[in-house]
Amino acid sequence: MTATQLFTSFWWLIFPLFGMGMGFVAMLGHFRHRSETLKLIKTYADQGKEPPAALLDALRTDEDRAMDYRYGRYGRYGRFGCWRKVVVWGALAAGFTYAGHYTQLGEANQIFSALGIAFAVAFAASLIWALIATFSGSKA
Repeated sequence: MTATQLFTSFWWLIFPLFGMGMGFVAMLGHFRHRSETLKLIKTYADQGKEPPAALLDALRTDEDRAMDYRYGRYGRYGRFGCWRKVVVWGALAAGFTYAGHYTQLGEANQIFSALGIAFAVAFAASLIWALIATFSGSKA
């Protein structure tokens, strides 16, 4: 296989490789930021001073900050936010079941029916989870 054939066959690999490279660069940047912050905190500790709250806050992950900002008392979408999943899985199950029942494409109706069954299982699981979360008052 020549280089031209290899490139034309696998040109789409550029995108996942670029994404992995950008993720690696982001990890390096995050590591450097945390290590520099820890060095600053160490200098405060060596002097016997309390580090500023903003410096300690810089050690928190982005996910922790996002959770503080977005999530309320009962979770991201409130106490009844888990019902969104029930609606999505139910719509997908109904759509694929309908497509499996009414397609005239031979083998395709079996595929759609199998997808309908799989999404119906996910729908049932999310329905049970939503009922438990709603009546127990916990976060979904």
